[in-house]
Amino acid sequence: MELCVRRPSLGMTIMEVTGVLEMGPDDVLKVFKNQGFEVQLVDEMREPPLLPLKDVILSGCPIGREDPAELPSDVLSLRIFKCHNIRSLSDMLFFQQTNELRFCSINDCRGIESVLDLSSQSQSCTPFVNLELLRLENLDKLHVLVKVAEASIVSTLSSQSIPAIFSNLKSFHIEGCSNMKQLFPFHLVHDLQNLEDLIIRGCGQIEEIIGSEEEEENHKGNGTQAPTSFSLPKLKELELWYLPELKRICSSNREMVCNSLREITVVECTNLKRMPMYLPLFQDTHQSAPSAHPFEKIRIYPKEWWESVKWDYPNAKEVLRPWLKWF
Repeated sequence: MELCVRRPSLGMTIMEVTGVLEMGPDDVLKVFKNQGFEVQLVDEMREPPLLPLKDVILSGCPIGREDPAELPSDVLSLRIFKCHNIRSLSDMLFFQQTNELRFCSINDCRGIESVLDLSSQSQSCTPFVNLELLRLENLDKLHVLVKVAEASIVSTLSSQSIPAIFSNLKSFHIEGCSNMKQLFPFHLVHDLQNLEDLIIRGCGQIEEIIGSEEEEENHKGNGTQAPTSFSLPKLKELELWYLPELKRICSSNREMVCNSLREITVVECTNLKRMPMYLPLFQDTHQSAPSAHPFEKIRIYPKEWWESVKWDYPNAKEVLRPWLKWF
């Protein structure tokens, strides 16, 4: 938890502390406010639950492709703010040297177009092999997570040549990235087997979350029909907020099996017409009490969207009714 204490009459910060507080948040606020201080407890959800000690923060740095800066190879946390010369993390030489990164946050970097650039054989995804938390906010030019070679080149590659990039990713949060139209191409979905939280907010142009099978065929370079279902076995929380152009979660002939899903939030996604998720509680033909299931809640707004949206499972709305909450 991060604690920031200010004396309003002086207009200055008296103390900033990052770490574990012995007292609870309410007790901390009470003690300092009684002495005339202004106290801010930074929202823990905005940082990893246990922020690593090997933490690098870059703020307002003019870092570019040719920058010779070096960082320790065992950095665990990388946070980048307002570094507008960066087009991709792959452009930074020191980033290529890291191999133990667990948390990465990129915020308000106006020049960034992709998180990783693998369009050149000299680029590597090694820094993200162990990544567990990825947070992207207010990146106006970001249009793709991973830039790869042109489709005509990729189609000649075998599936083994496309590296596993997000195989350890547990939490992904993207917000205010107005140029994104598709989040994950289908060939990356198989890397998301450890994903637990997927939160997408205020990305005004996003149309689909998971790319269609046509894109997968381009990457595989063959005509083999992919299975009609795919699994995100550890996904627990799915949040979709203010996505006016979102039309689909995945292609119309696919079903997304989510055996661990406990929370669903859909707010102001009125162009989304289909929910392709299949949940274990759909198998409960005896309609057990809600307490018998690990599912916790489904939050919806507006109500009219819920009434019109289609689920692949025929009785999904009736099954989910005990957990339904309106905003």
